Amino acid sequence: MIEVKIETDDDVKVYEFPENWDEITVEKFCNVYRQNYDNITEFEGSIYLLSALSGIEKEIIEMMDINDFRNLLDKLKFIKEDVVKTEVESIMIGEDEYFLQVDFNKFTTGEIITIEMILKKADNNIYQVMSELLCVFLRKKNGDKFEKFKTKMLERKELFDNIPISKIYHIFNFFLAGSDSFANNMKDYTEKLYQ
Repeated sequence: MIEVKIETDDDVKVYEFPENWDEITVEKFCNVYRQNYDNITEFEGSIYLLSALSGIEKEIIEMMDINDFRNLLDKLKFIKEDVVKTEVESIMIGEDEYFLQVDFNKFTTGEIITIEMILKKADNNIYQVMSELLCVFLRKKNGDKFEKFKTKMLERKELFDNIPISKIYHIFNFFLAGSDSFANNMKDYTEKLYQ
């Protein structure tokens, strides 16, 4: 991260600015996809992108000198590259270890309903709701058994918001690849149910 100082009417604000994908959190990555880019100019889109990835408020960005703004945009060139994925089987958050649970054929009723609800809320844009989906995919273990899913696990969202995107991005590639089989399994099941 680099330190960025922006002068406002009242004082000088200091922000931490990312230089690579390892410094972009899940929350900031999702913020990029939560913005509606329809009917805005390319320049406005750049402001929203910069704000989403850096956490600098749009109003503050608008106070910046145009050359400083361009310099910051230039530092975001890394977003043109694929997210460098660090494929891990578990993630430490504080003293708790969370393991990846993505065997789509063994999901419970509650997990399936929760995934469908989360995706529906985001019009099936997985990139808007990664933190919520991580509440289903990342679990603690007791010995070699995953903890059972409970909807109260959705309260873990804030924990997962702060994970670097590079640590969990592979989960969503895996999910997208498996989501066809997940959807087909659900379709087969519902067709049998209503015959």
